[in-house]
Order: sequence, then structure tokens, then C-alpha cells
Amino acid sequence: MANDNFRFNKELLERFVSIAQPYFFPLNVASSSLKLILLLISSVLFVMSVCYFGIIAIGGIIDFFFPAFMTELAPNFKLYVENLQSNKLSILSFATIIGTVFIFRLNYIHIKDKLKPWLLIVGILTLLFCVTGLNVSLSYIFRFLDTSLNVRNEAAFWDFLWVYGLIVLVALPVISLYRFTRLKFGRYWREWLTNNFIERYFANRAFYLLDSNAQNSDIDNPDQRISEDIKNFTMVTLSFLIDILQAILTVTAFSAILWSISKTLTIGLLVYVGLGTWVAIYTGKKMIKIYYDQLRLEADFRYGMVHVRDNSESIAFYSGEKKEIKSVLKRLFRALKNYDLWIIWQSIVDLFQFSYSNLMRFPVYLLVAPLYFSGEIDFGTITQAWIAFFQVFGALSIVTNQIESISAFSASVFRLGNFDKTLNKISNDTKNEEVIKYDQSNRLEFDKVTVKTPDNNRELIRDLTLSLSEKDRLIIVGESGVGKSSLLRSVAGLWNFGSGLIKKPNITNTMFLPQQPYMLLGTLREQVCYPNSQDDFDYDEINKALDKVGLSQLTKDHNVNEIKDWTRVLSVGEQQRLAFARILINKPDFVILDEGTSALDSDNEQKLYNILNELGVAYISVGHREEIKQFHNLVLTMLPKGKYSLDTK
Repeated sequence: MANDNFRFNKELLERFVSIAQPYFFPLNVASSSLKLILLLISSVLFVMSVCYFGIIAIGGIIDFFFPAFMTELAPNFKLYVENLQSNKLSILSFATIIGTVFIFRLNYIHIKDKLKPWLLIVGILTLLFCVTGLNVSLSYIFRFLDTSLNVRNEAAFWDFLWVYGLIVLVALPVISLYRFTRLKFGRYWREWLTNNFIERYFANRAFYLLDSNAQNSDIDNPDQRISEDIKNFTMVTLSFLIDILQAILTVTAFSAILWSISKTLTIGLLVYVGLGTWVAIYTGKKMIKIYYDQLRLEADFRYGMVHVRDNSESIAFYSGEKKEIKSVLKRLFRALKNYDLWIIWQSIVDLFQFSYSNLMRFPVYLLVAPLYFSGEIDFGTITQAWIAFFQVFGALSIVTNQIESISAFSASVFRLGNFDKTLNKISNDTKNEEVIKYDQSNRLEFDKVTVKTPDNNRELIRDLTLSLSEKDRLIIVGESGVGKSSLLRSVAGLWNFGSGLIKKPNITNTMFLPQQPYMLLGTLREQVCYPNSQDDFDYDEINKALDKVGLSQLTKDHNVNEIKDWTRVLSVGEQQRLAFARILINKPDFVILDEGTSALDSDNEQKLYNILNELGVAYISVGHREEIKQFHNLVLTMLPKGKYSLDTK
């Protein structure tokens, strides 16, 4: 992709909303994003109103049980609580709580199955307000402690030290619960989003279409997008959004403190942070592209190594080690070359962040020290100014400090956004475009079926009309590359490019036997019973099926309950016979064979076809051997340019 795509722009926002919003609010509702924002704002205002009454309650409790503390040690806090207790604020806060409940009630129909994330949001916001309040309280405690030390007021020092210890004891469970809830929220969101993508990935056989990479070459490594990118997306999004909210609260709370100490210091801080944020955004644009490419290239390298592992025998037969080494190292060097670029930009970012963080101490000392020396402020105020400055600085520097995370986040959004867009397109294409339609029947029927290549540039077969009775057995022949396997895949529902109607038995009663049978990572019992569960069959049924296809020796040589990589244990011929054992076990109504006996000798091939005839199973085949034509009474010959001929034996 071009570098221009990697920007903090409208496209990035749209992709983010498309991925993130469905967990909280459906996308298909009118003005869904605006309603989501309204619910979020209402949640914040609700928590603020609850915390308002909470502060008044805490002040009342302290004043009732420890009146001396409120009047002698913390008169400012008492004055602050008294100022809060106004009729206007109380009425406004109460109205906000009622209004929030009303807004959520209006939207309940849309979020009734999404209550968990909303409850977690309210819980996190409440804990976040508590954490911010504790930080503000600590800034005042440190101010009083340092001032009492400076003026040698021992009694005040010990009183505030005990208060400090009490606040820390209260803060420990609050902060612990806050972090636990954040992590738990991320875990639930990841689970939901992963399930959502997996369901869509397997719906409409999108996994099959994306695997070919013929039509969707941009979607590389969908497995990594589901496993890694979703994890990064949920972790960084949640962390970043909560940090933004925490930054807003921190700036609001500590700016008032900072402004009361020095207006010049506050303005200088805003200018300093503004310049730093601008530089961070500029470097971030560069790092997003680099990080995106690194994810893709690392995934390509891993895929190359997995490819060698999965095809080790073939590579060994061809003595292709040198070729494979060259291919794998080429992928590695591409990843390392991009990583070298990342190192350069990371070094630039590290240098900037180090300078940016350490130079911030100068304005505090330059602007506050003269006030202390002139007697305008006490010694503890310097400490509080430093704490307030540090808190506001950290809050406003969220972009600068998290530029690496933002780069990773943006790359994840683009990768997941492409994936999400492609899955939606596959779903819409299945519904809207002219494709082969399917209906259920007790036999196979073709009604003006035209099969095309995915790009619609070539017809493999045109207007095939054919109805097979229960006694008919069809074999499809033709030159290599004419589209025989594609027609079978159309029958199986895997290839719907084209038009017309195919009627066939229910998919659950159909079995597809390709040239290379699928061997799952499981036990021998699971292999034979696939796709059904091994619990549905007993040992005798499994042994009889294996014996009938000439594989009785397997139960003697192998533990039937031991998990093995059966693609390596069994030859292709044994795998094809095991696929026929699955037919004996599962007893389908209809079988599709795509050269499903190509690795067998003539005797075993005839034996297996005789088994199909004994079972009375309807089947169609693709094959090149003349010998198997005797087991079919209809021959469909596929010709170039979509033509065909049908002969009866």
C-alpha cells in the first residue's frame, strides 16, 4: 500500500469505528455513532454526578467523626466541600443521573445484549475518578508535609503523615481494582471481537476464498490478523481511550492548582506540550507505515518456515534445500531491512522523548523558585507545583509518550480494517451478486448452471442442465485445466462464481473426497469418524470400516487414542482408503470424488467403488483412468470455451 494510506485521517477513524463500535452499539441503527457518543458522554456525566454526592458524603462523615481535622488541619477541604453544597449543583447532578437513566432506557433495545461492557465502562469511570481524587489529595498532603518540615512544625508533620498513610491504604485496593477491571474489560472485548471475526471468517466460506489469495491478495495471513492484531487492537484502544479520559480529568483537577500557583507556568506548559505533540504526530506518521510493513513481513517469514515444515518430505525428495534456504532467507532479509528502518526512527523517537521529558524540569524551577525566594509561597507549594506540573505534563503528553503504541494501534486498525472490509464484501457479494444458487433435493440437478473463473473472464462450463436419478453415477472428464475440479467445487458449494441453480442433498449428508484427503490433528478414531464425533461410534464399527478398506493393520500398529500427525504417518494411498472408511462410518447420501482414488492401484480402486455401490450411495467423480468409467453410467466431457458433451453408457 502507498504511504498516503497511513495517516491519522477520516479513513482511519471509519475503520476504527467499524471494528470497535459493534461491541458497544450496533452499526445498523440510524445515527448509531452519535447515539454511542451520547451514551458515553452520559456515562461520564453520570459518574461525575455520583462522585459529586460521594465527595459531599465523605466530607460530612469526616466532619462528623473528626471535626478537629476539618477545622484545624484541612480547612481548605472543608471550604471546598461547603462550596459544593449548593442547591444548583445538587439539582443539576440529580437531574444528570435521572437523564442518564432515561437515555439508556431509550436505547435499551439496542444494548440489552451489551450490558456487560457498559457496566464495566461505568465501573472503570468511577474508579478513574477515585484515582484522580486520590492523586489530588496526595498533592496537598505532600505540600503540607514539606511545609511542616521546613517550618519545623512537628505536630502538624506527624498528623499529616498519618493522613498520608491512611490515604495510601485506601488507594491500594482502589488502584488494584481499577487495573484489574481495565484488564478484564480488555479480555472480554478481545473474546467478543475474536468470536465475531472467526464467525464471519467461516461464514460464506470466506476462509476458503481468502486462502486462495486469488481474489484477495491484500489479505495476507488472516490467522495473524485474528490472533495478534485483535489482541493489539483491544489492548491499545482500551488503554489509549481510558488514558485520554484520565488525562482530561488530570488536566482539569491539577490545572486549577497550577493556575493558582503560577499563571505563567501554566501557559508555558501548554506551549511546550503543544510543540512536543506536533513533533510526535509527525514522527508517528512515519512509524505507522514501518510498523505495518513489519507485521506483514514477519508474518511472511513465519509462513515460509511453516511451509517448509509442512512440505518437508517433498523438499527432501527434490533435494530442494538450497532453493528453500534462499526463499526463507529472502523473506527474513526483507523483514530485517524494514526493521533497520524501524531502528533509525525508533532512535529518533527515543532521543526526542528523552529530551522532551528531562527539559520539562527547567520551567518549574525557573518560574516557581523566584516566588519562593520572594516569600510569596511556602516551601511545600514548590512540591505541590512540581506534582501538579508533572501530572498535567504527563496528561497532555499522552500522544508524545505513547507514539509507539499509537503506531502499533494504527497499523492494527489498517490490517483489521482491510480484513473487516473484505469479510463484509464477501458477505454482500454472496447476497447481491449473480452467483450460483443452491436448493435442497434428494438427488443432484443442474438447471442452466454456468461456472466461471473468479474474475468472470472465462466460462468453464455454460448452461449445464442435467438431472441425475438415484441410480445414476456421473463421471466428469476432460483435458487438464478445463475446470473439472471447479465444477465439483460448485456442487459442494465451495465455488459459486457463475449463475444457475444446483439442487443437491443436504450438505450434512454429503461427503467430499479430494485427491489429498484432510487429516486433522487427532487420534485414529477421530480420523475415521470425521466430520462427526468419535463418541457417536463404537470400536467395532471403526474396526469393521478399517478392515473393509484394507487398513485393519492400523489398529495393530498404532494406539487408536494417540494423537499423531497422520499426514506423515500414512501414505497418500492409505489416506485415500481412510477417507472411504469415513463413508462407511458416516453413511452419507451423496459422495463427491475429486480424483479420490488417484494414489491407489487398480484393484484397490475397484474395491472401493464396489463398496460405494454396495452402500447404494449416489456419487459423482472426476478421474483420468479409463478403468473407473465402468462404475459410472453417465460421462460428462468438459470442453474448452464452456462447452460440454454428455454421453450415456
